[in-house]
Amino acid sequence: MRCIADTAPRPGGSLPVVPAVRLREFRPRDVPVVADIVADALHEHYDASLYVSLSQQWPQGFLVAVSPLDRPVGFLLGVNQVEFEGRILMFAVDRDHRTQGIGSALMETFFERSRGRRLRRVTLEVRVSNATAIRFYTRYGFGVTDLLRGYYSDGENGYQMARDL
Repeated sequence: MRCIADTAPRPGGSLPVVPAVRLREFRPRDVPVVADIVADALHEHYDASLYVSLSQQWPQGFLVAVSPLDRPVGFLLGVNQVEFEGRILMFAVDRDHRTQGIGSALMETFFERSRGRRLRRVTLEVRVSNATAIRFYTRYGFGVTDLLRGYYSDGENGYQMARDL
């Protein structure tokens, strides 16, 4: 495995306290809000049917953080398409809800569910320009394994990152 960036120490301790937010599995009615979060945070636009289709593959891998009014404020869409490997396809928190521990709660819960499924590794892709996300992933033990040239729809390069569970 080729590593382009050093991996920071993994965070320790329990899940962060996230006031007034709870995690649940994705529901089809979440699509409009999740799509808005994707457009703002990830700069991508997908057909609504994609979210529903992907949620059916591994429902427990599509986590949604919701406000007390059950409105999505963040999500992590994970799949298990390769034996023993989970893949985070999309992961974002609404701009107004960042730095509150929501992303950490989503990531830790996804790791727990991946271990429960006996997965051994988790991978993801991230824009090379997204330094904030790269730092976040590195804190969770991810390391860069490959440069993906022209990976995103606008032609931007991406990094593939991975970590063992």
